[in-house]
Amino acid sequence: MIAIGISATPIFIRLTRGQVMSVKVEDYVEAARAMGNPRWRIALFHILPNIMPALLVQATLSIAAAIIAEAALSFLGLGQQPPAPSWGSMLNAAQRFLTNAPWMALWPGSRSSWWCCRSTWSATACATRSIRAER
Repeated sequence: MIAIGISATPIFIRLTRGQVMSVKVEDYVEAARAMGNPRWRIALFHILPNIMPALLVQATLSIAAAIIAEAALSFLGLGQQPPAPSWGSMLNAAQRFLTNAPWMALWPGSRSSWWCCRSTWSATACATRSIRAER
């Protein structure tokens, strides 16, 4: 689902720009610049490691949103076509059998919920670790 990935790109661009703008005025970056380090070295060894926690948290939250968006589109018939497996299309197919075989909807519904909760929990843990490391 290329459209879901493309729609999340501006969030990452804005976050990266904001993080770089705030990190590049820090004292250690100014010290590296005063020592004569080239721009690529400052970006690679001083700025990038300090913006990665925020990008990882955003990536984890975006994965949860992408899973939900893909499942919703597939449930509506706008996502993956039936030969390709998708949790949304599995839920759509199981919808006809909910009264006779409710377990058909149990696996795809519980797995998509589980992955989204796991992704959110991972993002929260990563953010908490980075906040604690700053102290």
